[in-house]
Amino acid sequence: MEEYLIFVAIGGLIFLTLIVNSVSEAYEQKQREKRIKILKIKQGLEELSHLLERLKGLDIANDIRDLLLNEIMARLQAIQRLDRHFRGIQALIEEASEEAKQAPSAQAGSNIKDESQFKQTMVMFRQLLKWLSTNQWYSRVTPTQLKTYSQDVKLLRCEKIFQFYADRASQETEQKNYLVAKEHYHYILHALRQSGISSNPRIVELIEQAEFMIGQISQTISDKVKKIVNDENSKESSENDEQEEQPEQTAQADIEKSSETPPSSPEQATATPSSNAK
Repeated sequence: MEEYLIFVAIGGLIFLTLIVNSVSEAYEQKQREKRIKILKIKQGLEELSHLLERLKGLDIANDIRDLLLNEIMARLQAIQRLDRHFRGIQALIEEASEEAKQAPSAQAGSNIKDESQFKQTMVMFRQLLKWLSTNQWYSRVTPTQLKTYSQDVKLLRCEKIFQFYADRASQETEQKNYLVAKEHYHYILHALRQSGISSNPRIVELIEQAEFMIGQISQTISDKVKKIVNDENSKESSENDEQEEQPEQTAQADIEKSSETPPSSPEQATATPSSNAK
């Protein structure tokens, strides 16, 4: 009987150990999954915070700004739900809340003049459009809203492209680099037509402006070429006229010279009358 109880006790201990190990493994698995989720949320959170900070210099619509702030808040709250003891989470939530309450400052559409700044701006637009095209949102936003915001960002990007390259084309035109200026407007046309919103009225207007400027520059180049050709033809005509007048002037000069030449001696002057008298 005692042996039987010993076997039962040992079996119970083994069973209890297995249960404890199973529960421990399940807990560890759950913790790993939670850490992975938090890590993914945190990565997206850092990207959004960095993007929002860099977009402050651009005239982004307030609705898009609010969308990014709401997403940051939703992700912080998601982290808090997963781990209430996550270090600094409450302070981050309060900071995001204060940022969302602040009235957006008036942002004027400043022109981009530096090429490095222009490239950075285009990178920011690509990042923002990538976020707007994903469905991994923790905040409440509909696909229709995301599509509308995406259209707005594409429109702003096109306007920045037009402004930057039109300014460069104007500079090249002032320096009489007409072909380079024309290439800038051709790039504008390519970018606007490939923007995905080429039917937008504002984009249609910008395309028409670029086409008009290309026509103006082409006309200027044509006038310059015609002037050069005309100048060359006038120069050749003048040279030909000078070459034709030169023999006539030489012959006339010889005739005048021969008629003005006096006899070489008195004997030559009286030779003919003397001979006639004989």
